[in-house]
Amino acid sequence: MIRLDDGNVLPSILYYHRVSPDVSFDVGVTPEVFRSQMMFLKSQGLSGTTLAEGMKANSHKETCILTFDDGYLDNYEHAAPILEEVGFRATIFCVSDRLGRLTDWSEDPDWKGIPLMAEEEVRDLSSRGFEIGSHTRTHCDLGALSRTDPLQARREIFDSRMELEDLLGKPVTSFCYPYGGWTETSVQWVREAGYRQARSVQHARWGKTYDMYLLPCRPVSGKMPFWRFGWYARLWRLGL
Repeated sequence: MIRLDDGNVLPSILYYHRVSPDVSFDVGVTPEVFRSQMMFLKSQGLSGTTLAEGMKANSHKETCILTFDDGYLDNYEHAAPILEEVGFRATIFCVSDRLGRLTDWSEDPDWKGIPLMAEEEVRDLSSRGFEIGSHTRTHCDLGALSRTDPLQARREIFDSRMELEDLLGKPVTSFCYPYGGWTETSVQWVREAGYRQARSVQHARWGKTYDMYLLPCRPVSGKMPFWRFGWYARLWRLGL
């Protein structure tokens, strides 16, 4: 089993970026594929939920935590309605200083210039039961920034939470490290900022234990065949 440091079993955590009809298979899945994946999870008796709720679940074998990085507009337009169809919810990690803008943190054409959710979409999803988490203010690499400019790195963590809480009028308790970059210092800042859990991008490994502030996950893209997606779901359903 995959366990936390305190001995509790860790639920399955999946992470996505985009869900769009014309998305590159390197960065996302089509709505049709996403719907089939969610329907499969439901058929296996799994409940798709947010990171905050999933970590409090009574039965982790029946829980699948669904997360999305960056806060793309297509998460609002395509992913959220499908999740609601099957009675699921998810956590969407937003870049607080880029709401309503285009992605600007990569020159790769698959990632550059993609619309992000604006404040009104973020508030709407929150009101519908989706969790909004922090992905820093500018999608910075905390692994590098915390070494070169620690004060700015700390602000990225603390200020993003405050900005999102001001927008939503409720606590923001989940964090995700952009690029998977972190240092021991940046993890400590995430704790001090008041987040209760944080997701990394490291792959979950059976038999290992994990910290609540470096939670592992399984990435999902269009390159993942359906049989492999089902394999992950079945193994976790059995508690393996």
